[in-house]
Amino acid sequence: MTGRRDLPRYGCTPGRADHLGPPRRVPGSFREEKWVGLLGKLRGVLATNFPELPDAPVLTPFQERGLALGAVYAVEGALPVNALTADVDPVTAMRILAADWDVRDTASARTAYGYLLGGGHRTRYDCVRNHLNVPGELSHSVERAVTERAVRELPAVASRHGQRSEEALHWFRHAWPHRTVLVQGTSRTIPESVAGWDAARVVHISRYFLDAGYVRPDEAWTAIGEAVTLARSYHGSWESFEAGFLAGRAFWQLGSGFEIGEIVRDQLGFLKAGRLLRTRQDSPWARIAW
Repeated sequence: MTGRRDLPRYGCTPGRADHLGPPRRVPGSFREEKWVGLLGKLRGVLATNFPELPDAPVLTPFQERGLALGAVYAVEGALPVNALTADVDPVTAMRILAADWDVRDTASARTAYGYLLGGGHRTRYDCVRNHLNVPGELSHSVERAVTERAVRELPAVASRHGQRSEEALHWFRHAWPHRTVLVQGTSRTIPESVAGWDAARVVHISRYFLDAGYVRPDEAWTAIGEAVTLARSYHGSWESFEAGFLAGRAFWQLGSGFEIGEIVRDQLGFLKAGRLLRTRQDSPWARIAW
């Protein structure tokens, strides 16, 4: 599906070092939002697969659709599917955002929105996707030829996407040895886009932005509305969205120093969440048509 390149209201804001180079991995953390899963599991030992916050305000159809983009995070981490909150106190939310996103105030929260909506990891993925979309089993000579071609061609591809050549080469070299983890479901090719990964993160960080008091609800919902438009521009179904999410997350992890065993274990948790969302009739994805 061909993605649109419309510039959202939150355009990509330059100037943050962690957005210009390979993303920083927080020492000791298993994944980008590990605190989320830990807190959620402590709260949700007796929770249902689709936990709800009691007495939460009734959502509008627009809000329900927006929250559904982040449902894969909510199910995996036992977060409420009916409210835009992580249900944590402001100090905890601030600590998580500072550690995982380098977000410490309203300005840096808006920068994070700008990054995800204005380019995110999908731009990096777009640069290298065609060079990664090759069979996993290759002879030594063929593999060498493919990688040498990528090294020759990627600088020009990166330039066309407004990316630095060394950054494109970084993402290619780190993803290449384990590119098969990007293949999702019964497909034999990697997803066309990982916009689902960027869009879901907009919803996810909005929970913490609100809990921390960094943005007002109307600003968070505006960003989420743009994430919905973004996701639907690149994906044509919840299944496609899920594949983009999973591939995008694995792509980020491959380029950020995670061991392949960590990535596979992490992916299993989100695969389980996605399966529940696709197959349970009481799930947000079943209630809300793509």
